[in-house]
Amino acid sequence: MHSFIAARHRFAMKLSADMQRVVREQRLGFVATVTPDGRPNLPPKGTTGLWDDERLFFADIASPGTVANPVEVNVVDSILRKGFRF
Repeated sequence: MHSFIAARHRFAMKLSADMQRVVREQRLGFVATVTPDGRPNLPPKGTTGLWDDERLFFADIASPGTVANPVEVNVVDSILRKGFRF
C-alpha cells in the first residue's frame, strides 16, 4: 500500500468529518500524476481509504508511475456531486 502523505507536499491538514465520510463511502479515488515527460495521468484507485485523520492510502498493485509522481488525490461523492482534492 502507498500512503499519500500531505506533509510531503509542504502542508498538512486534518481531514474534516465530511472529507472522511466521502472517502469511506466512495472508496474510488483518482490519483493525478504527471509523467517525467510532462504527460498527465489520472488512474482510478478502487482501494482509496483513510490511513488516519491526515493521510489517505491506496494499493499500488501495478502503479509504479503513480506512486513515483503523485500530485493529488481526488475523491467524489457521485450522488451529491461533491468531492475533495487532497
